[in-house]
Amino acid sequence: MISFLKTRKLPHVQRLPFFLFFALLGGLSDMAAANQATTWPNIAFPTLGGRQVWADRYLHTGWRIQENVFTGHARLLDPRDIRRCWGPYEACRAEFERIRAERNIAPHGEHLVLLVHGLGRSRASFGGLERALKDAGYDVAGIGYPSTRRSLSANADSLEALIGELDGVRRISFVTHSLGGLLVRELLARDAAWRGRIAVDSVVMIAPPSQGSAMADVLQYVPPVNLLLWRGLFDATTDHASALPAPAIPFGIVAAGRGGAGYNPLLEGDDDLLVAVAETRLDGASDWVQVHAPHTVVMNRPETVRAVMNFLAHKRFAGAAAPPHVDR
Repeated sequence: MISFLKTRKLPHVQRLPFFLFFALLGGLSDMAAANQATTWPNIAFPTLGGRQVWADRYLHTGWRIQENVFTGHARLLDPRDIRRCWGPYEACRAEFERIRAERNIAPHGEHLVLLVHGLGRSRASFGGLERALKDAGYDVAGIGYPSTRRSLSANADSLEALIGELDGVRRISFVTHSLGGLLVRELLARDAAWRGRIAVDSVVMIAPPSQGSAMADVLQYVPPVNLLLWRGLFDATTDHASALPAPAIPFGIVAAGRGGAGYNPLLEGDDDLLVAVAETRLDGASDWVQVHAPHTVVMNRPETVRAVMNFLAHKRFAGAAAPPHVDR
């Protein structure tokens, strides 16, 4: 069935109105360049924290500066996701430095765990896992990026800049879900300046399309799905994912599946509805384990939390709940 659908390629012209729409919106970026010195009039109000139109650009113990994917302007959010100012990035950064000095806001600890969400999701999707890691004493921060609106490379640019400005951090670990694993592989393939002062301790990838997703290969030609998921969907295809090198540091993979025939009849073998268990495999992994759960909720399952804890501490999944038949 998958091979049949992949031959039914739809003309790229069907995507033309979508691209024209966002090309027109791109002209709004001039707003952000109008005044590089001051922020704009602001009323402090809560936001949703940024999902598909905001990229985290700066992070400091719960405070974050995000950039709008369409206009290029920035906003400063406090730890409760209340907007404290907005305007050019430089002005937001200056305003945070003023607040930081006024309130004596401490930096992150030396070891920071970064949570990187999947396609169409947000940092809020790690709710249970994030709480568990904090309760265990880890310094944790969720990273938001516009997975459906920017390419993997562009999102890696933002993440690279964010890490480069981390204050007080000497070591980082990544815990990713789905497309987030590909984003971190793209990031770690670069010879970035921050690598000289911040060490990468480990990576745990949860339900990653390590070899690309056969479902993404199909859905990239199916409107309106390809219009909604856009760039992230194309980056999850087998051609794109297979070109990314494996991390050159200890990394573990938590696969999701049903433990039998799988949830999706279009995929071969076991699967989590969106990614086949076999597609999660990646040469060089320090460990691999399977959790019985669908793709969208696997990151917060208790057995996944235990696996992540074990890997961050010992670089192995020893002690994690795993089906006895799984090849580890």
